[in-house]
Amino acid sequence: MYHGPAAPQILAMTDAAVAGLTIGISVYAAVILIAVGLGISAARRGQRRAAWIYAVVVAVLTVVGVVIAVVSSVA
Repeated sequence: MYHGPAAPQILAMTDAAVAGLTIGISVYAAVILIAVGLGISAARRGQRRAAWIYAVVVAVLTVVGVVIAVVSSVA
């Protein structure tokens, strides 16, 4: 039996949880930017192996971030 649209679900987070999430996202983004900078620096110094390692680190962190965002939005 259908009784109209479902009531919206409201999820509330505590201030501490929101602050922790904000700090976590900021640190995660900072780690990605640091890896980009180190990779560029290594490439400019001719350290190809280190540059590739940093490129892989950036790619993995980016993909993991997208996967976590998608999973958290679905769940």
